[in-house]
Amino acid sequence: MLDDITMNCSRCGELCKLAHTATKDARLLKHAIRPETRGFCPDCAVTDFFKNQSQLAMLLEMNPTGKAMLLDARIQQQFASILQTGNADAKPEEINWQRIYENWELPSPKAAKRRKK
Repeated sequence: MLDDITMNCSRCGELCKLAHTATKDARLLKHAIRPETRGFCPDCAVTDFFKNQSQLAMLLEMNPTGKAMLLDARIQQQFASILQTGNADAKPEEINWQRIYENWELPSPKAAKRRKK
């Protein structure tokens, strides 16, 4: 049964449950619904979005407080708006900003190479 299927985050190793559904139009933080999915926990997905999927990494680098700005409630509220605009499956209350801050320096897994047809 899908309720019992768990997998580890491919970045931090956190145990995650597969979701029952995913939003077809989600442009960020889409839920994993298949066991073969190699995905991130919500916290690592947010980190990946900040570091690799948007221009937000540049803003963090330019700010003297650096990654500490992620702990600011105003930043978190703005990101909640981004989630809503992007039709994200993840909800703001699922995000642990302290964990994001603490795990910021973890490496991201390399993308799997696609086989040539």
